[in-house]
Amino acid sequence: MNLARNFLIIILLCYSSSTISSQIKPLGFGGMVGIGEIKGNSPSVTSFGGSLFFDFQLWFTEDVSFRTGFFYARKIEYFLPENRMSRYYPFLKSYFLKGVLNINFSKLIFAESSAGIMIINDRTFSDINIWEPGVNFGLVSGIDFTDDNLKGFKLGLGLDSGIAFTKTSASYYHINLQLQYLF
Repeated sequence: MNLARNFLIIILLCYSSSTISSQIKPLGFGGMVGIGEIKGNSPSVTSFGGSLFFDFQLWFTEDVSFRTGFFYARKIEYFLPENRMSRYYPFLKSYFLKGVLNINFSKLIFAESSAGIMIINDRTFSDINIWEPGVNFGLVSGIDFTDDNLKGFKLGLGLDSGIAFTKTSASYYHINLQLQYLF
């Protein structure tokens, strides 16, 4: 009885694995660098930062792609040469997942808007290390260098913003230069 049941399970698994299509389709990856402001329970400070991200598409939609990634921003003085003895430079970091709507105005010009959820780590003071949930928004417009198969590079200028809901209400906005490769 066990042998027949195991054989039937193996046959069903082999059959189903040959007919099930992938549920996640990778689209590309990219990064952003830019300048903006960060703040927690503090006055805002000018910051330099960036983001690395990965785009993918799920089985239920072809109009909206999804983007997951990591954002990091630190007070701009950290990147300038100076005496660093006993100095603390505020920073924020976050992980995000958002939906991205891409609009092509022509073969070369594109725009994209995005919105989603994030978890942000507020490190604006040396004694604060708080993770908070929040939302993330973005707008980008630029030049699309992809070929007819939608493979290649996109270069754009945009705004990325995020705000947390609880505790210190950490937030940021950055004006970014974005480079993305689609495969």
